[in-house]
Amino acid sequence: MLTTALWIALGLVIYTAIAMGLRARGSLPPWISVFGPLVTFETRNGLERLDSLARGRSRRLWQAVTTGGVAVSVLLLVWTFVLVLFAAYAALTTESASDVNQPRNALAIPGVNDFLPLAAAPEIVVGLFVGLFVHEFGHGLLGRIEDVGVESAGVIFLAIVPFGAFVGLNESDERAASTVSRARIYAAGITNNLVVALLAVVFLLALVSTSIAAVSGLAVSGVYPATPADEAGLERGDVITAVDGDPIADGDELRAALDATTQRVTLAVDGDRDGTETISLERSVVVTSTLEGDPDRLDETPTLEPGDTITAVNDTPVDTEREFADALENETVATLETDEGTTTIVAGVAVAEIDPDGPLAAAGVTDADALTITHLDGERVVDAEALLEVLADAPPGETVTVEFAVDGERETTDVTLGDHDGEAILGITPVAGTSGVTVTDLGVDPHPSEQHLAILQGQPAADGLGSSSLERALAVFTLPFAGLIGGISTANFGGFVGSVANFYTVTGPLSIFGGGVFLAANVLFWTWWLNLLLGVFNCIPCYPLDGAKLLSTTVEGIGSRLSLDDPDGVATVAMVAASVLTAGAIMLVLVSPVLG
Repeated sequence: MLTTALWIALGLVIYTAIAMGLRARGSLPPWISVFGPLVTFETRNGLERLDSLARGRSRRLWQAVTTGGVAVSVLLLVWTFVLVLFAAYAALTTESASDVNQPRNALAIPGVNDFLPLAAAPEIVVGLFVGLFVHEFGHGLLGRIEDVGVESAGVIFLAIVPFGAFVGLNESDERAASTVSRARIYAAGITNNLVVALLAVVFLLALVSTSIAAVSGLAVSGVYPATPADEAGLERGDVITAVDGDPIADGDELRAALDATTQRVTLAVDGDRDGTETISLERSVVVTSTLEGDPDRLDETPTLEPGDTITAVNDTPVDTEREFADALENETVATLETDEGTTTIVAGVAVAEIDPDGPLAAAGVTDADALTITHLDGERVVDAEALLEVLADAPPGETVTVEFAVDGERETTDVTLGDHDGEAILGITPVAGTSGVTVTDLGVDPHPSEQHLAILQGQPAADGLGSSSLERALAVFTLPFAGLIGGISTANFGGFVGSVANFYTVTGPLSIFGGGVFLAANVLFWTWWLNLLLGVFNCIPCYPLDGAKLLSTTVEGIGSRLSLDDPDGVATVAMVAASVLTAGAIMLVLVSPVLG
């Protein structure tokens, strides 16, 4: 079965063959050029409009705004240069392979890039086109304002996706311009992108805050295989709205309702269905994940695997998560029965990492290998969630007794709890579940629709970020890849598209436009995100990006003030050196996942 990426690649091959065939037959007009899958549209028409704008009353305004843009661009130039070098250093010294820095994610192609969903392709193409247009328009307009001729303009497409754009400046005019004039020209595109990004995000926040709300119920992001939900036919895009006839508002109410029922439940489900459907299912305790690669935590009996159904704990039958937790409450060592056999575990909180400067390490416990915490200050903790609940009720600075097992041997130690933003901590990274085993009696993966909406509304809803304006803006920017960043979210956000649109509703006066509000929000979201990305990306000091040209003019200007013999030569050396260093660093980051 072909994946989305392979279908796109196949379509690109067919498109390239047709385009090159038309070129070979001479069927294309002279303003269209074909270079493999890249098609360039170049024109000289309409350039006189730049002259009229350059001579208008707004000439001084454009110069003033772009002068400010030069300062911002130079700061971003330094920041991106340091960031690229740091990323390369991390690629050399750490386990850098991740979903974020995969080579395919360097391509702005929906469906290939993990952060650009195919369902949002039209809105992404619009955002890209707007970003490329305003960027090159800035170069052309400031060129004419600074008396540099513009000979042509064009856009480059990779199939139907905008891939780049350009304005052809008169080279002799460009060389004759002052360093200040050239700096304005080079920074103009970046400035336009940043201004458009700012305007788009302001309109986006206003639209989302007044006209879009999360629907009531539990939004289903996915379904675990071999679980009751999977067998009952639930799927991504469904919204569970009631349990046994009682409405639920969110995941907490769903869990409370399930814990209060018997094994068999009836769910009311909305989504991509013909109205609300009623689904009945029988719950069972199914393993969704296990702690891999650490046999010391388990006996030599067969280990658990995702999809296994736990039928009993120490001979006590269990059908629900509540029954599973209750069966472990008074049992430190538990034998779990499945259809495949039995597995004995020390039931508690598996520890992935111990902070060497944290409270537990200060008490003398420094090795996380085969460490399982079973009690905290006399309270039984059967899983990571229970541990966090006990810590939430404890004051920082209190001395508590921690009971734990290492390789099955029980030990105790007194620990003085640390303080992190007013909350008590042990200084550990716990593994989710019981001894690293997570279970479900339903099998749905909740979608963080309410969290995503709160972030888009400018609220401090991302756990991994604070509440300052800068951090809130950063949270909005990280949404397309938020699910890949620990502590931010459990899923990426690509817009109100596809099945995700089921999780939201249009409210207020604009509700008469229905899905058109989602479309407008998607266009604004990708316009803001891609314009910011294009603006910052072009600040990288790597030729032919604007950042390298800005570096050259800045060094040349400083050299002239210092009365150097050849400031232009020094500027060229600086630009070439920075370009080589930056290009090498970027290549290292991109190939590190492939090289391992």
